[in-house]
Amino acid sequence: MYFNNVLGNELVKKLLLAEFHSNRVPHAQLFFGEDASQQLPMALAFSSFIFCKKRSSSDACGQCSSCVKMSKLIHPDLHFFYPTIKIQKGEEKKSESKKYFPKLQETLLENPAVNINKWETNLHSTKKASIRSADLVKMCDIANLKSYEGEYKIFIIWGADKIIQKSISILLKTLEEPRAKTVFILIANNPNLILPTITSRLQVKRFEKINKDILTEYFEKKFPHIEKNKITSEINNYKNNYYDILDQLKENNNDDSVISEFINWIRLCFLCVNQKSKCMNPKTNEIESVMIQLISWCNMMADCDKNFQNQLINKAIEVIREAFLLNYDLQTLICKKTKHPNFSIHLFSKYIQHNNIAEILSLLSNANYCLDRYANSKILFLDLSFNLGKLLNKNK
Repeated sequence: MYFNNVLGNELVKKLLLAEFHSNRVPHAQLFFGEDASQQLPMALAFSSFIFCKKRSSSDACGQCSSCVKMSKLIHPDLHFFYPTIKIQKGEEKKSESKKYFPKLQETLLENPAVNINKWETNLHSTKKASIRSADLVKMCDIANLKSYEGEYKIFIIWGADKIIQKSISILLKTLEEPRAKTVFILIANNPNLILPTITSRLQVKRFEKINKDILTEYFEKKFPHIEKNKITSEINNYKNNYYDILDQLKENNNDDSVISEFINWIRLCFLCVNQKSKCMNPKTNEIESVMIQLISWCNMMADCDKNFQNQLINKAIEVIREAFLLNYDLQTLICKKTKHPNFSIHLFSKYIQHNNIAEILSLLSNANYCLDRYANSKILFLDLSFNLGKLLNKNK
């Protein structure tokens, strides 16, 4: 992670750089503010910059040995402490942050702007996640050791407001009198939950909401298939909140992928009744056998995760229900209308009638049931396709 990857908050970037160049890096800092999404990326970018052996005046080089280690989050002088769930009773003296690190490492490498609330949800526990005394003791022990590479040692305490109150006093002496070139970066959504005796020892860096233009440019690149007007609308609806906008656009983008896959599939289902039929393959733009395309499609679906397979079946149920209701002029009962440039719901509705709707929905519901019980998805989708093809051609 580098400074040029961090969205917005240029003032914070400039302040961090100015402090480093003037050799006045605070040994303890607090990152908080209206925008929580870029605080951890900023901490990682600053760490990369500090460790870099060939840094420019404004960013890390991205090529030296330290940058390579940072790109994999394996730098020996970077230490993470964050909310976790206690794994077993009687292990108070063991740091859970070290146990959970492979999972955090994977999460951050996928998206450094991770939402701490989602991180806690993904721990799949009814217990409350927190930073406990064992983590703080471990942190203080590491802080008292020399750095591995002889330079800075950096501690990122993500979710500092989740530190158990009775344990936080463990940090006081370490924060007040750390070894030279030791940096603590505390990140908190709610700094009011941190004891005043701790916050009084921290230099505060406040993060503002990301500018609308920056968000628009970022999300246009991230979701090139979504219209600009839609992106702008979501940014306005969610008041520049990075996490909410990202979740909504991901849902929209995923929905587009599912409907596109459904259209391709249902076309093959309809045509596969005639085993000798051929049609254009949308991926190669060449005329190919429908049976070959269908088998290839089923193989591709078998490689997709179960969640996407379920989404496709549910989308099929949704579209077929919509098509059936259109035949009886019951548009008011349609919750979400299907729109796609390569698909006409009105033309499709001619093939969904009273004499096949029940059987089609029964087939799809049973497919969902079987998927949830780990049926062989390759065989399941091929069999489902043949049966759907027969039912769709009932009203030809």
